[in-house]
Amino acid sequence: MRRTVPLTLLGMLLVSCGDGAGGSSLAGPIVNNLDWVPTDAGEEFFGPPPPGATCPPEPEGDCPMSDDECVVIPPGGTCVTSYVAECLDQFTVLAVYTQRPDGNPLCNWVTLEQPSLRPIRTGDEIEVRAFHFPLNAPFGGTARIAFVVGDVLAVEESVQIPQPFNFINASWVATKDFPEGTPILFHVDNHGNNEYGLVEANICDERPVGDNEIPCFL
Repeated sequence: MRRTVPLTLLGMLLVSCGDGAGGSSLAGPIVNNLDWVPTDAGEEFFGPPPPGATCPPEPEGDCPMSDDECVVIPPGGTCVTSYVAECLDQFTVLAVYTQRPDGNPLCNWVTLEQPSLRPIRTGDEIEVRAFHFPLNAPFGGTARIAFVVGDVLAVEESVQIPQPFNFINASWVATKDFPEGTPILFHVDNHGNNEYGLVEANICDERPVGDNEIPCFL
Protein backbone atom coordinates (compact mmCIF):
# COMPACT_ATOMS: atom_id res chain seq x y z
CA MET A 1 0.00 0.00 0.00
CA ARG A 2 3.06 2.22 0.18
CA ARG A 3 2.95 4.93 -2.52
CA THR A 4 5.85 6.71 -4.21
CA VAL A 5 6.00 10.34 -3.07
CA PRO A 6 6.72 12.86 -5.82
CA LEU A 7 10.12 14.53 -5.62
CA THR A 8 8.40 17.92 -5.53
CA LEU A 9 6.76 16.95 -2.23
CA LEU A 10 10.06 15.86 -0.72
CA GLY A 11 11.56 19.17 -1.77
CA MET A 12 8.77 21.12 -0.09
CA LEU A 13 9.12 19.08 3.08
CA LEU A 14 12.83 19.74 3.26
CA VAL A 15 12.61 23.52 2.78
CA SER A 16 9.57 24.02 4.98
CA CYS A 17 10.86 22.58 8.22
CA GLY A 18 13.58 23.72 10.58
CA ASP A 19 14.85 23.27 14.11
CA GLY A 20 12.35 25.65 15.73
CA ALA A 21 14.97 28.11 16.96
CA GLY A 22 14.05 31.77 16.76
CA GLY A 23 11.47 34.31 17.86
CA SER A 24 8.83 32.42 19.82
CA SER A 25 9.58 30.25 22.83
CA LEU A 26 6.48 28.22 21.94
CA ALA A 27 7.44 27.50 18.32
CA GLY A 28 7.41 23.81 17.45
CA PRO A 29 5.13 20.82 16.92
CA ILE A 30 1.76 20.52 18.64
CA VAL A 31 1.21 16.86 17.63
CA ASN A 32 3.23 13.66 17.38
CA ASN A 33 2.15 11.39 14.52
CA LEU A 34 2.96 8.33 16.65
CA ASP A 35 0.27 9.25 19.19
CA TRP A 36 -3.01 9.42 17.23
CA VAL A 37 -5.90 7.26 18.51
CA PRO A 38 -9.44 6.85 17.09
CA THR A 39 -12.24 8.87 18.70
CA ASP A 40 -15.97 9.53 18.37
CA ALA A 41 -15.44 13.21 19.17
CA GLY A 42 -15.99 16.01 16.66
CA GLU A 43 -19.53 15.35 15.45
CA GLU A 44 -20.36 19.04 15.96
CA PHE A 45 -17.73 19.84 13.31
CA PHE A 46 -17.99 16.92 10.87
CA GLY A 47 -21.52 15.64 11.38
CA PRO A 48 -22.34 11.99 12.16
CA PRO A 49 -20.71 9.19 10.17
CA PRO A 50 -22.83 8.43 7.08
CA PRO A 51 -24.32 4.98 6.42
CA GLY A 52 -21.58 2.66 5.31
CA ALA A 53 -18.81 4.58 7.05
CA THR A 54 -15.94 2.25 7.85
CA CYS A 55 -12.40 2.44 9.20
CA PRO A 56 -11.14 -0.78 10.84
CA PRO A 57 -9.00 0.18 13.84
CA GLU A 58 -6.83 -2.94 13.81
CA PRO A 59 -4.40 -3.77 10.97
CA GLU A 60 -4.84 -7.05 9.09
CA GLY A 61 -2.25 -9.39 7.65
CA ASP A 62 1.51 -9.19 8.09
CA CYS A 63 1.98 -5.58 9.19
CA PRO A 64 5.24 -4.24 10.67
CA MET A 65 3.38 -2.40 13.44
CA SER A 66 5.20 -0.74 16.33
CA ASP A 67 4.01 1.36 19.25
CA ASP A 68 7.06 3.59 19.38
CA GLU A 69 8.35 4.20 15.85
CA CYS A 70 7.18 4.80 12.31
CA VAL A 71 7.01 1.89 9.89
CA VAL A 72 7.56 1.26 6.19
CA ILE A 73 4.80 -0.78 4.56
CA PRO A 74 6.29 -2.69 1.60
CA PRO A 75 4.42 -2.49 -1.72
CA GLY A 76 2.58 -5.62 -2.75
CA GLY A 77 2.63 -7.07 0.76
CA THR A 78 -0.20 -8.57 2.78
CA CYS A 79 -0.53 -5.65 5.22
CA VAL A 80 -3.90 -3.88 5.28
CA THR A 81 -4.13 -0.91 7.64
CA SER A 82 -6.48 2.06 7.85
CA TYR A 83 -4.03 4.51 9.41
CA VAL A 84 -0.43 4.25 10.54
CA ALA A 85 2.60 6.35 11.45
CA GLU A 86 4.67 5.89 8.32
CA CYS A 87 8.33 6.74 7.70
CA LEU A 88 8.88 9.28 4.92
CA ASP A 89 12.45 10.47 4.58
CA GLN A 90 13.20 12.13 7.97
CA PHE A 91 9.50 12.68 8.68
CA THR A 92 6.98 10.52 10.52
CA VAL A 93 3.76 10.96 8.54
CA LEU A 94 0.27 9.93 9.62
CA ALA A 95 -0.94 7.92 6.62
CA VAL A 96 -4.67 7.25 6.12
CA TYR A 97 -5.44 4.57 3.54
CA THR A 98 -8.82 4.67 1.84
CA GLN A 99 -9.00 1.37 -0.03
CA ARG A 100 -7.93 -2.24 0.19
CA PRO A 101 -5.54 -3.77 -2.35
CA ASP A 102 -8.56 -5.28 -4.16
CA GLY A 103 -10.10 -1.81 -4.58
CA ASN A 104 -12.84 -2.17 -1.96
CA PRO A 105 -13.25 0.63 0.61
CA LEU A 106 -11.03 0.49 3.67
CA CYS A 107 -11.28 3.75 5.61
CA ASN A 108 -13.78 6.28 4.27
CA TRP A 109 -14.44 8.15 7.54
CA VAL A 110 -12.09 8.60 10.48
CA THR A 111 -11.42 11.03 13.32
CA LEU A 112 -8.21 10.68 15.32
CA GLU A 113 -7.29 12.48 18.55
CA GLN A 114 -4.37 13.35 20.78
CA PRO A 115 -3.54 16.03 23.40
CA SER A 116 -1.55 19.06 22.25
CA LEU A 117 2.15 18.87 23.03
CA ARG A 118 2.43 22.51 24.12
CA PRO A 119 0.23 25.48 25.01
CA ILE A 120 -1.13 27.68 22.24
CA ARG A 121 -1.44 31.40 22.94
CA THR A 122 -3.60 34.09 21.40
CA GLY A 123 -1.97 35.22 18.15
CA ASP A 124 0.05 32.04 17.59
CA GLU A 125 0.00 30.89 13.98
CA ILE A 126 -0.55 27.16 13.52
CA GLU A 127 0.60 25.66 10.22
CA VAL A 128 -0.85 22.29 9.15
CA ARG A 129 0.93 20.49 6.31
CA ALA A 130 -0.62 17.49 4.59
CA PHE A 131 -0.97 15.90 1.15
CA HIS A 132 -3.20 13.56 -0.79
CA PHE A 133 -2.45 11.27 -3.69
CA PRO A 134 -4.63 11.41 -6.84
CA LEU A 135 -8.32 11.16 -5.90
CA ASN A 136 -10.34 9.29 -8.50
CA ALA A 137 -13.60 8.02 -6.96
CA PRO A 138 -16.41 8.58 -6.40
CA PHE A 139 -16.44 10.84 -9.46
CA GLY A 140 -18.18 14.10 -8.58
CA GLY A 141 -17.78 13.50 -4.84
CA THR A 142 -16.03 15.68 -2.28
CA ALA A 143 -12.94 14.88 -0.24
CA ARG A 144 -12.40 16.61 3.11
CA ILE A 145 -9.75 16.89 5.78
CA ALA A 146 -10.11 18.92 8.97
CA PHE A 147 -7.96 19.86 11.95
CA VAL A 148 -9.57 20.88 15.25
CA VAL A 149 -7.93 22.56 18.23
CA GLY A 150 -10.09 22.29 21.35
CA ASP A 151 -13.47 23.78 20.43
CA VAL A 152 -12.29 25.45 17.21
CA LEU A 153 -12.31 24.10 13.65
CA ALA A 154 -8.90 25.49 12.77
CA VAL A 155 -8.41 24.06 9.26
CA GLU A 156 -10.87 22.52 6.82
CA GLU A 157 -9.99 21.66 3.23
CA SER A 158 -12.53 20.25 0.77
CA VAL A 159 -11.83 19.33 -2.86
CA GLN A 160 -13.97 17.98 -5.66
CA ILE A 161 -13.13 14.56 -7.06
CA PRO A 162 -11.30 13.81 -9.32
CA GLN A 163 -8.16 15.63 -8.21
CA PRO A 164 -4.44 15.11 -8.92
CA PHE A 165 -1.82 14.80 -6.20
CA ASN A 166 -1.81 17.92 -4.03
CA PHE A 167 0.25 19.30 -1.16
CA ILE A 168 -1.85 21.17 1.43
CA ASN A 169 -0.22 23.96 3.43
CA ALA A 170 -2.84 25.69 5.59
CA SER A 171 -2.53 28.05 8.53
CA TRP A 172 -4.73 29.35 11.35
CA VAL A 173 -4.20 32.08 13.96
CA ALA A 174 -5.42 31.36 17.49
CA THR A 175 -7.90 33.92 18.85
CA LYS A 176 -7.63 32.64 22.43
CA ASP A 177 -5.32 30.61 24.65
CA PHE A 178 -5.33 26.80 24.74
CA PRO A 179 -3.44 24.95 27.50
CA GLU A 180 -1.04 22.11 26.88
CA GLY A 181 -3.05 18.91 26.63
CA THR A 182 -5.94 20.49 24.71
CA PRO A 183 -7.62 17.82 22.53
CA ILE A 184 -6.50 17.93 18.89
CA LEU A 185 -8.59 16.19 16.22
CA PHE A 186 -7.61 15.19 12.69
CA HIS A 187 -10.49 14.11 10.43
CA VAL A 188 -10.67 12.64 6.93
CA ASP A 189 -13.78 11.60 4.98
CA ASN A 190 -15.02 10.85 1.44
CA HIS A 191 -11.43 10.78 0.39
CA GLY A 192 -11.31 9.42 -3.09
CA ASN A 193 -10.01 5.83 -2.99
CA ASN A 194 -6.40 6.65 -2.27
CA GLU A 195 -4.18 7.95 0.54
CA TYR A 196 -3.82 11.02 2.74
CA GLY A 197 -0.78 12.04 4.77
CA LEU A 198 -0.55 14.48 7.67
CA VAL A 199 3.06 15.65 7.72
CA GLU A 200 3.04 17.96 10.74
CA ALA A 201 1.26 20.73 12.64
CA ASN A 202 3.41 23.44 14.20
CA ILE A 203 3.28 26.70 16.06
CA CYS A 204 5.18 28.93 13.65
CA ASP A 205 8.17 30.99 14.47
CA GLU A 206 7.85 34.67 13.61
CA ARG A 207 6.93 35.39 9.98
CA PRO A 208 4.23 37.40 8.15
CA VAL A 209 0.99 35.71 9.22
CA GLY A 210 -0.44 33.44 6.55
CA ASP A 211 2.56 33.82 4.21
CA ASN A 212 2.98 30.15 3.35
CA GLU A 213 5.79 30.92 0.91
CA ILE A 214 8.04 31.55 3.91
CA PRO A 215 9.03 28.48 5.97
CA CYS A 216 7.20 28.15 9.27
CA PHE A 217 10.52 28.04 11.11
CA LEU A 218 13.08 30.73 10.24
